[in-house]
Parts: sequence; C-alpha cells; structure tokens
Amino acid sequence: MVCPQCSTTYEPRLQCPLCGARLLFHDARRLNDRGFAFPTRWQQRPWGRILVGLVLAQGLFYGLRHLLTAVLMATQGREAVAQLGTTASGILLLQGVQIACLLAGAVFAGGGQRQGLFLGGMVGGWNGVLTMVLLRGPVISLTTIAVLGQPLLHAAIGAIGGWIGSTFWKPLSAVSTDAAAPRKRGVLRRHMNLFVGPVAWFRVGVGSILAVVGALTATTFFEKILDLSHGALATTDDLQDRLITMEIKAMALCLGGAFAGATRTNGIKQGLCVGLASTVVLIGIEINSVERWVPVAALTAVSAFCLGAVGSWFGSQLFPPIIKSRRERGLGRVTL
Repeated sequence: MVCPQCSTTYEPRLQCPLCGARLLFHDARRLNDRGFAFPTRWQQRPWGRILVGLVLAQGLFYGLRHLLTAVLMATQGREAVAQLGTTASGILLLQGVQIACLLAGAVFAGGGQRQGLFLGGMVGGWNGVLTMVLLRGPVISLTTIAVLGQPLLHAAIGAIGGWIGSTFWKPLSAVSTDAAAPRKRGVLRRHMNLFVGPVAWFRVGVGSILAVVGALTATTFFEKILDLSHGALATTDDLQDRLITMEIKAMALCLGGAFAGATRTNGIKQGLCVGLASTVVLIGIEINSVERWVPVAALTAVSAFCLGAVGSWFGSQLFPPIIKSRRERGLGRVTL
C-alpha cells in the first residue's frame, strides 16, 4: 500500500497514519515513462511464507507438547508422561496436536495468497521431513512406509490448510488508478521513524508496574506452581530453579514492554521508557540486599532495556495503531 501524498509504503491498511490520505494498492504514476515496482518484503514472498508457516507449525507443536507434558505430570505423575509415546491413545493425541499445529501454519502460509494450495503443501512436506529428523522415539519408527508416508501425509494436510487460508482470506486484487497527483523523482520510503511521536506515559507506567511486579514475584510465582503440582514439576537442582525464575522475569519484562508499545507507532520508544523505569526501580530495591551490586545493576539494566524494547516492538506489530477515519462533509472526494 502506498500513500499518494507522502509517498510512504505500508502493510495492507486503509489510511496513512501520517497524513490521513487513502492508501492505494498500485501506484500508476510513471517516472520518465517507466513503471515503478514496489519492493516486496520477505514475509510476503513465497519462500518467506513457507518459512514462517513452518516455524509456526513446529513451534506450536513443541510448545503444546511441553504444555501437555506439564499437565500430565501435574495431574497423573511421571508414569503418564512415560506412557505418552508408547500407548495408542498417547500416540494419537500427539499426532492430533501435530496435525492441528500444521493446519495453523499452513492456513497462515496460504492466507491472502493465490498459490495457497502449493504453499500449504510445501509447509506440510517440510514439516513431515523435520518431524522425521527431530521427533525420535516410539512415536515414529524409521521404516520405509514412515519415511515416505509421513511427508506425503503432512503435505496433503498442509495443502488443505493452505487452500482453507486462501479461501477465507482471499488475495487482494491490484487496482490501478490514474487520479494520483504527480510527484517528484525519488525512492518511496519504506516506513516511518519508530522514535517519532509523544510518549504515552500512562501505558509506560502500567507496563513498568507489570514488569517490576513480575520480576519481583517470579520466585513466589514459581514456588506457587510447585505447590499446586504437589512437587510433580519439581526440578533436580538449583540451577534449573534459577533458570526458570530468570525466564519468568524475562517474560514479565517483555509483557510490560508489549503493553506499552501496543497500538503505538513508536513502540520501541515506549519499550525503552519501560526499560528505564524498570531499571531504576529494580536497582533501587536490590541495591541494599546484594553485596556486589555493580554487576547485578549492569545485568539488570541491559536485560530491562533489551527485553522492554523487544516486547514493545512485538506489541506494536501484533496490535498496530488504530487509525480513526474522518468523515468528510458533502460528497467528499468524488470523481465525475
């Protein structure tokens, strides 16, 4: 999408957030009687779609597999986890989770694409190959039928998912217009500056509170999980306990930054403000309880700034800014 006034390109949307003009699908203006081809981001290319869909399918499967393992350990003990890959019901459960994740990745790869069936099939084929390579154990026996049938079965399921994605999210048709005003020669800007714009102090304050409270209560939260599971999720040494606690703290910092950067055009700026506020509060609390506070303060500052910026960028990408359209009086822009 391109803005006819400020010549800025965006992902598919209705209006330009800078000048409020209606975005166009195709720029029909010519530069010295030559057509202008808009650069395509790698996520919109076929290989990019296949890669993102494959990563989504594999990530969802392994994430849900760990979640299922944790639930079984908390409810039925380690024996149920050991039987998950040996019994028929456990194998069917894992295969069902894998098929559901593959369908999600294939639907994403084929959504809005004219070649959705092909893209979904490619995602499924490579997903079957990675499953054969990575998922070892009783679930998959390396026989000739399994080696040949697993990628083909996943390719067929992925093709169905790609077709569903392209059917429900149909590709946009390129619409050309000759009503665009002429502009000077130059290259269209890719995107706006991520640091321009005011700071939403309310969002920064709430995000900082989420980050600080989550970081301070990470140990208590982990102990509560162990108590609720009656020791079924207990680790074997203190190093694993510290690692899980640090992961909970990192998740809290990312969530705080994501809340501050959601629906904002300058999400990274919001996340850096959350990182600064969280750093000051956490160092002020921990400085009296730690002997060597200088390395701890440096680690806290680097972690807070990096995780806050990453979380805010993710929040601004997951929840983009909401553009409020102004209703024009009269007939508005009418072409006779």
